[in-house]
Amino acid sequence: MALNKNKTYDRVSYYYDSEVGNFHYGPGHPMKPFRIHLTHDLVINYNLYRSMSIYRPRLLTAKEMTTFHSEEYISFLSSINPDNYFQQKYKFQLEQFTLGPKSDCPIFDGMFEFCQRSVGGSVDGALRLCYDKCDTAINWSGGFHHAKKSESSGFCYVNDIVLAIIELLKHYERVLYIDI
Repeated sequence: MALNKNKTYDRVSYYYDSEVGNFHYGPGHPMKPFRIHLTHDLVINYNLYRSMSIYRPRLLTAKEMTTFHSEEYISFLSSINPDNYFQQKYKFQLEQFTLGPKSDCPIFDGMFEFCQRSVGGSVDGALRLCYDKCDTAINWSGGFHHAKKSESSGFCYVNDIVLAIIELLKHYERVLYIDI
């Protein structure tokens, strides 16, 4: 749903979820989702929002995540939390999916919800591009391109870039992705 109803701004779609910056990877971890709030503050304070439509992304469902990720991996992500990850029954999966205290992808409160929130804007932006609703889609809370089909990596749990590209390939022959 657009927060800015002026049609002239619809060519740039900016996705922002005010909750995504409230998650915390844990003490001492270099990933700081709070920086997403700071980025949004810059967008507002420099009046950049006047040149775009602002959208709150939807939470991506586990089923949607399995268009790239394995069902087993997404099911595990949605069930693991700081209260249960130490149980013996999860030991193999923590290693298999490279999660937990020995990984750069820790288990933290609301981890799966964080994934749903951060990934939703990238997929929604891709859909707006596909249906010619915008020329540019921005999701500062995305960019988790290190996550693999069945493995977390590089602070990334769900690969929003691949999920967005999958949507784009339904409408376009080729997609060029550049990681800056």
